[in-house]
Amino acid sequence: MTGTVPPESDVLDLARRALGHVLDVDPQQLRDDTPLPDIGADSVAVLVFADVVEGFAATAALSEFSVDEAALLHARSVGDLAASLSWRVDVPTPN
Repeated sequence: MTGTVPPESDVLDLARRALGHVLDVDPQQLRDDTPLPDIGADSVAVLVFADVVEGFAATAALSEFSVDEAALLHARSVGDLAASLSWRVDVPTPN
């Protein structure tokens, strides 16, 4: 098996679910261009987001999951939070 990056939609979905959990809002209401201050996500919420998303990733057994802390600290939107996440998707190698 080889690893590849997940589809952008999967990354955004994980970010929405984690942020929705932190802020107690419906993840479907969060768009990638939603500004964090507009939904009450301050610096503390962003740090809690990192913990929650790592927990979600562990539960889903995402391979090589990581949060780019520098990108996280500069995030201004939901899409920016998603851009701070990465993991590998196992892809079977042809025989």
